[in-house]
Amino acid sequence: MKNNISSNKTDSFDKEYCESLNRLYNDNTGLSEIKWFFNRVYDWAYETDGLSPDVVILGTAVPEEIVLASGAKPYWIIGGSLGSTAWSDDLVPRDTDPVSRSVFGYIKRPESADYSDSLFVIPLLNDSMRKIAYDLKSDGRRVCLIDIPPDRRDKNAAEKYAAQLKLLCEVVSEKAKARVTRSSVACAMKAVSDARITMRKFLRISKGQTDIITDAARQFVLNSYYMSPSPDEWTYHTECLIREIEYKLGRTKKSSSAHPSVMLLGSPVLFPNYKVPFLVSDCGLEISEAADYLSMKSFVTYSRKALWGSRNKLIRNIASAWLRHDSSPAYIKNDALFDYVSWFVQNERIEGVIYHVLKGQIEYDFELERFETMLSKYGIPVFRLETDYQYQDVEQLRIRMEAFSEMLTQKRYREVKKAS
Repeated sequence: MKNNISSNKTDSFDKEYCESLNRLYNDNTGLSEIKWFFNRVYDWAYETDGLSPDVVILGTAVPEEIVLASGAKPYWIIGGSLGSTAWSDDLVPRDTDPVSRSVFGYIKRPESADYSDSLFVIPLLNDSMRKIAYDLKSDGRRVCLIDIPPDRRDKNAAEKYAAQLKLLCEVVSEKAKARVTRSSVACAMKAVSDARITMRKFLRISKGQTDIITDAARQFVLNSYYMSPSPDEWTYHTECLIREIEYKLGRTKKSSSAHPSVMLLGSPVLFPNYKVPFLVSDCGLEISEAADYLSMKSFVTYSRKALWGSRNKLIRNIASAWLRHDSSPAYIKNDALFDYVSWFVQNERIEGVIYHVLKGQIEYDFELERFETMLSKYGIPVFRLETDYQYQDVEQLRIRMEAFSEMLTQKRYREVKKAS
């Protein structure tokens, strides 16, 4: 019976993974360079035989620069799958947020990688992550906790966070049996910075080009960073994809989009659970920007000046840059995200906001009123979309999103008529 249950859960994971991959592939057949990203994501999910990661990072709110500086390859587990939540059913409460459940499920997955000798790096974003950390520690796993200062206005926040990163540096150095030097930290900072600059360039070039690359595929390329062998390799292939998109743009006549443009805000959308971006597209909307802590990481870059100094100074530079731009739900007030959205709506055309809240992630609901107040000043309507990783609510969400799309279309029509 137990084997049958595991098999059924594995079938659910496979179905979800392959259906999302197939739709993305079928919707983006005109891009040859995107195949590398499909292969990497597929291999990450299924090539686990003999895999024994040195350093496992839960979520994305950890500066991978520190891990890379030790010579270790970070193995990311970021969640995103309904199928993997089933593997944690008996281990966490039912109302635990789906991202945390999915992360824990990946660790407990049948036929998973061998984590017996892995170091788990866990950012303490919320109570769920604290519980997962406790469970792993109780299970005999080696755990390094990153306690993010919740108040950026604290004058000692940068030093407190730098102390956390120095501790991480020592722990991963011991695990990798390699000395973390000033040079290795600087090289890791540059590699990661180059990748993030390429992320921004890719998002800028591909924006509004749904005839060439779909909005869901743009998010998929960003997600694939966490399933790639190294930042350098991901950067190289993303630059190849950018060149292909630019070539296609040069051969087509640019026209204004017939679809209302929206911002996707709130809980991040993680592969393979892409029901939200798929629904947005199906309902005739275009995602101009996805503003969440996943995409905001692309702003954590380093100038040449930031790459000079002692090892400890470089670590302080990493801590300072992260505290300026990190928009994970660890903060009392998510000012980095709020300031970026405020800048975006003043400088870019946006017709509506879809505020995505995963059930259990109440941190985003605390921020909603502040965003609604700011967006209302610019006449931008907000559609709060609450869901989880289940697919049963798709049709109900579709009806509501189609109504929102129709409202934006009518609003655009009235503005055009008024202007004429």
